[in-house]
Amino acid sequence: MKINRRWLIGVLLIIALAAFVGCSNNDEELSDREVFEKAFMQNLERHSFEFSAEMGLIMEDLNMPNQALGAYMGAFNNIAMNFDGKIDGEDPVHPEAYFTGQINSAGLGVALEMYILDEQIAIKAPMMAQILGDQRLADGYILMDLEEDFYNQEGYEEMDPEDREALYGMFQQFGEIYMEIVEEEFITNNGDTEVTIDGQDVDVTEYEIYMGREEIRTVLESIPELVEDESFRELVYDALRISNTEITQQEAEEKMDTIQQDYDQQTVDELMAELEETLDLDQSSFTMTLFIDQDYRIVKENYDVLLVVQQEQQSFSMQILGTMEYWNINGDIDIDAPEFTDQNSVPMQDLMFAPGF
Repeated sequence: MKINRRWLIGVLLIIALAAFVGCSNNDEELSDREVFEKAFMQNLERHSFEFSAEMGLIMEDLNMPNQALGAYMGAFNNIAMNFDGKIDGEDPVHPEAYFTGQINSAGLGVALEMYILDEQIAIKAPMMAQILGDQRLADGYILMDLEEDFYNQEGYEEMDPEDREALYGMFQQFGEIYMEIVEEEFITNNGDTEVTIDGQDVDVTEYEIYMGREEIRTVLESIPELVEDESFRELVYDALRISNTEITQQEAEEKMDTIQQDYDQQTVDELMAELEETLDLDQSSFTMTLFIDQDYRIVKENYDVLLVVQQEQQSFSMQILGTMEYWNINGDIDIDAPEFTDQNSVPMQDLMFAPGF
């Protein structure tokens, strides 16, 4: 039962937390939850857009008896990243993307540019010229051919287009199921305001979504109802098949039946206790602020994730702060990649077999 509980809590928390990461109009009077649901579900239909993103990572109160581990983790403190980009996902099976930005840490800035194309990934990171000792990378791209560099390696297999499309559909189902466990008290309406997106002023309503100890407990208490839902059962089976192709639907159903039969308030208490073996739930929290326009589009997100980790004699806090802005949502996106030649790119295979790699 312990393995089943951990498997289930993992599924539920992934839905609850990851789903955040992506106004009522004049004709409708909707509750705050209904506005959030409408924007959230519309957000799942967002396939193409331009964006800017900023993120910072702060690690504090490092109490590490293992000094080497403490020093290693401290190296990740005060990391800041900013990126601009665009994604063309009109064809969900073969999306394309472009990113450019910089990562800063300990006074060192690393510039990065990346194209993700149908069967290629091209990365320009001038710092790699020094790290790998190949001056071609100072102004050139590392070119990865997905077929040659990944899909022909043992353990890696290209996903069938039908499976890719099925996986895309699973995200839609996850969203629908997630909305079944969102409670009104998770959401706070901070009122109407105005934000500037890509140089344009946009009228929005600001919503804050918070998840702490009590909200996590609410999610856990909703598990029996979710496990009873046929669409959830089908979705869990599809998810399990990705990592275990041998599992049958009957086996997955039996797992869920066992969980549902044995699940009670004591189980919730035990799950909370297991979480608290690793996380200080009184101090840890997840806060997302969404800015929703009059067409129910999420045009801006602010997020603040604070994890206070405690395990045996080791403890530390990790805070992630970030902002994302979106525009040209589901508009025409053009990923204008250069032609990659021997003069402006270096194949990954050449680097992998170079001396010292």
